[in-house]
Amino acid sequence: MSRKGKVPGEYQGVRDEIRQQQLKTKDMSLKGKLTYFWDYYKIHTFVCIFVLILAVTFIHDITTAKDSVFCAYMFHSSQVSSESLSSSFAEYAELDTENYDCLIDTTMNISLRTYTQYDMAASQKLAALVQAGDLDAAMMDSDVFYNHALSEMFVDLRTILSDEELSRYNDLLYYVDHAEVLRADEDSYYVDDTEEMNNMDVSEEEALEKIFAEAESHRHPENMAEPVPVGIYMTDSPFAQKTGAYQQSVPILGIISTSERIDTGKKYLEFLWDESIDFSQMLEENLY
Repeated sequence: MSRKGKVPGEYQGVRDEIRQQQLKTKDMSLKGKLTYFWDYYKIHTFVCIFVLILAVTFIHDITTAKDSVFCAYMFHSSQVSSESLSSSFAEYAELDTENYDCLIDTTMNISLRTYTQYDMAASQKLAALVQAGDLDAAMMDSDVFYNHALSEMFVDLRTILSDEELSRYNDLLYYVDHAEVLRADEDSYYVDDTEEMNNMDVSEEEALEKIFAEAESHRHPENMAEPVPVGIYMTDSPFAQKTGAYQQSVPILGIISTSERIDTGKKYLEFLWDESIDFSQMLEENLY
């Protein structure tokens, strides 16, 4: 079979394009070649550099990443420095931060009253961390806490605290009715009335009163069929009092049921109630 001859002017692919570029720059000076390269290939160069930076950053993060020694999320505490809180607790609990990471994130928020895409993303991230067993403790507004407690996100405190330890928080225990948990799991018994409340013509004061009343109801196990203590009311804790982080809500702390660092989570609860710690110092980085 005879080969077809090359048709003059026909594009023959990358090889011909390269040959044409070489012919154009053959008689140029070094400066001219550099100018030509800059004019025609600067975008390609920037793209290559950007991709290279991303690759180097990704490889660096992978190779330098440490395993976690503790991880907690403090929702609606953005005025508190995550770095300061993390380092203070690591020192308090004598955690090995040279070889492991201690992360207490105060930057995340979840609101059921104004449920946005940001709230949805935060909820999804929270669920992923819990499922992976990477989260040890979480502190959040009472209504959000209840919503997650129905999915059994938090451990029954009676299974991790001795009678003596539990008695220290006797008047601060937050209960959920296990009967409601079962109904929520079986037939979606729990229905969030947030949207209904938002659509009602109520003042901010009335809305807060409803939230506080709902939060208060979880102090009374006598009104429940199967009360289970899954959280601690943190309103009067030194952390909440000295940082002022939860003035318009009722904060509840729970230990995550999938955590493999329960003892460190218990230490964190102790840390937040320690009167000797100056939590107000942890506000400085975010305020100034």
